[in-house]
This record gives sequence, C-alpha cells and structure tokens, in this order.
Amino acid sequence: MKDLASRFSEVERRVRALVAENRALRAQVRELTRERNAVGAQARDAEALQERTTRVRERLQRLLARLESLEQGDGADSGPDARTEDAAGDGHE
Repeated sequence: MKDLASRFSEVERRVRALVAENRALRAQVRELTRERNAVGAQARDAEALQERTTRVRERLQRLLARLESLEQGDGADSGPDARTEDAAGDGHE
C-alpha cells in the first residue's frame, strides 16, 4: 500500500508541475499574440505611410515638371485645364 501511495504522490507532483508549465506557456502565448498583433498594426501603418509618401512624391514630381515647363516658357501646361488639376489635386493629401 505504501508503494501505491508513493506512486500516487509522484503522479500528483507531476500533474501539478504540468499544470504550472501549462499556465506559463499559456501566458507566453498570450504575450506573443499581443506582440504579433502590434507588429501587424505597425506593418499596416508603415504600408499606409509608404502609400501616402508615394502619392505625395508623384504629385511633387508632376508639379516640378509643370514649374520647369513654365520656366522654359513652354506654356503648354499653363492653360485653364492645368490650373484646375493643380487646384483639385489628386484627392489623396
């Protein structure tokens, strides 16, 4: 009977150790999930910033091309249509 009691004690000890390890692992999983979500949000923010930067850069390039055209006295882009497009912008500012 002593042998059975000692075996039962050992099983109880192992179960408690497994429960504690499981609790710690679950906490780690929660923390890693929070970190993954934060990284995902940062990636989405970075992508949105990159898209906005690209739109601004493209608009600046168009404006620079028009300014250079005006400096050269070309006048091709200085008509009313060009002014309307400048005023309207690309809608993504």
